[in-house]
Amino acid sequence: MVPFIFFENLKEKRREKNFQRGICADCSGRGFFSSGFETVHVEDCNTCLGTGKALKDI
Repeated sequence: MVPFIFFENLKEKRREKNFQRGICADCSGRGFFSSGFETVHVEDCNTCLGTGKALKDI
């Protein structure tokens, strides 16, 4: 059984890599989240405000 820490580490590495590339770490640069199979519910990403680009802290 793989510990859950392993998956958390992968998630954190992916977020850091996306941030270095200049894309939003939460939506992977898409600018939106989608869910559902028959009907798609689309929401703008709150982290990047729908732009898909990483917002730098001031």
